[in-house]
Amino acid sequence: MPAEQYHADAGSVSNTMLSDMAKSPAHCYALHLAPNRPKREVTDAMQAGTLAHMVVLEPARAKQAYVVKPPGMRFSTREGMAWRDAQTLQIVSHDDMYAAEAQREAVMRVTALRDLLSDGDSEASAFWTDKATGLRCRARPDHLAWTGPKRATVLDLKTISELTPQAVQRAIATYGYHRQQAHYSNGLRACGIEVEEFVFGFVSSSYPFLAVAYVLDDETRDQGEQEVAELMDQFATCQRTNHWPAFGDGYQLTGLPAWAKRSSELEVSYVD
Repeated sequence: MPAEQYHADAGSVSNTMLSDMAKSPAHCYALHLAPNRPKREVTDAMQAGTLAHMVVLEPARAKQAYVVKPPGMRFSTREGMAWRDAQTLQIVSHDDMYAAEAQREAVMRVTALRDLLSDGDSEASAFWTDKATGLRCRARPDHLAWTGPKRATVLDLKTISELTPQAVQRAIATYGYHRQQAHYSNGLRACGIEVEEFVFGFVSSSYPFLAVAYVLDDETRDQGEQEVAELMDQFATCQRTNHWPAFGDGYQLTGLPAWAKRSSELEVSYVD
C-alpha cells in the first residue's frame, strides 16, 4: 500500500495519534481529527528521515523515486531551471543522498541489522480492531523479517542526531518508542502474526555515520503496553463523549519543576 494511502486513513488510530494523545486529548483531536486542521508542514528533518528510510529499506525503489541534483547546479540559472522542470522524480541534493547512502552503509555494517534486512517485507501496512475498545487501528512496520509461518522479527529504523546510549534512552522517552513497539506488536498479533523480537535500528543522521541495534528491556516494554492500553481507553472515552479536554476543565495545581525545588536539607548562611 502506498504511504499516502496508508496515512490518508484518518479513521483508524495510529501510533502518532497515541503519542499526541499522551500530550492531551485536545492535542490529538486538533492535529488528527479537527475538520479545519491545517495541513502538517513537512520539515527538512522529516524529508531526510523519509529519504534515509527508503534508501536503507528499499534501495531499488529509492532509485525510482529520487533524482540527485548535480553538484553546483543553481535553479536560478536557465540551465538549472530547465533541468529542474524536466524531472519527473523528487529532487534531492547531493549531500542529502550522500548522507542517506552513508546511513545505509552504517546499518549494513551491523551484522544483526544486515541479517534482518537480507529478506522479508518492508513498509507493510496492518489494520485491525482493538478488542478492548472496539477502535479500528493501523500500523506500518518498517521491516518484517520472517522467521517462520506467521512469525516475524520487526525492525524499526530510527535516525538520531547523537548516537550514544544516553541519547537513545532520551529518544525512547521523548518520542514514545516503547509505546510504538506495543502498538505495532498488538496489531501484528491481531493480524495473526507472532512477534518474535522487536528491534530498533538507530543510525546517526550526520557524520560519523554509525548504527546500533537495540531491544527494549522487559520493564520498558511492559510500561509501553500499559501506556498504550490506557491511551486507547482514553481515546475511546473521548470519542464516545465527543469531549477532548486539554489538561482539565477546572483549576490545575502547578509549581516548580523537580530540578528547581530547594532541598529540605539545604541551608543558606551569610558571612559578613
